[in-house]
Amino acid sequence: MVVTAEVCVPAFETVCNEVTTNIKRVVEKEQCYEVGKSVCSVSIEDVDNEICTYTYQPKRETTTAKTVAISFNKECVSQMVTVCHPGGYGYSPAYGHNYCKEVAQETCYNVPIVTIVTPEVEVVYPEPQMTCDNKPILLPRITCEDITEEKCINVPEVTGGEEVIEKCVTQLADPNCQTVDLTLPKQVCAEIVYGYAHDQQKPKESAQDDKELRKY
Repeated sequence: MVVTAEVCVPAFETVCNEVTTNIKRVVEKEQCYEVGKSVCSVSIEDVDNEICTYTYQPKRETTTAKTVAISFNKECVSQMVTVCHPGGYGYSPAYGHNYCKEVAQETCYNVPIVTIVTPEVEVVYPEPQMTCDNKPILLPRITCEDITEEKCINVPEVTGGEEVIEKCVTQLADPNCQTVDLTLPKQVCAEIVYGYAHDQQKPKESAQDDKELRKY
């Protein structure tokens, strides 16, 4: 059995329109500034440098020393002393009385005498001897100078503006329809014979129609 039918599938279309929009642009802008720096140079100068050292050697010399000599001189001094005796020879005895008289008594002692003498002596003392030698040194000299120069760099800057762009959207269009023929299977009724039943064989046309229907 063949049936005529209309089969439709959806369709899409793209619609574009121009739209004006506000945008931000990033542009480069030159910015300059002054930079100061110090430029130094190094020079080496050879400077004479005299270094002196001292050594000591023993030196002998005869000179006069000054000292003293001690001597003693005996000196005596006389003085009167009172001497008392009890009664005795040459005196009339008198009980309870002492007889006294003054007697000269001499006292002697040694008096030191200091005499300055100057004997000759030999002395030894260290005598310095100076030795000098030239030891030049390398003296660095640094000379600096301040220099100012201008440096420029590009920095980003944001500016505003408008731009026309194309805006596109996708939407449904009219469906695409086609007319097709559909082959449908047929049903056949078979007479049932009394006593037994058997399957009715399907006609060849119906089997072919089923295969074409499955394609759709």
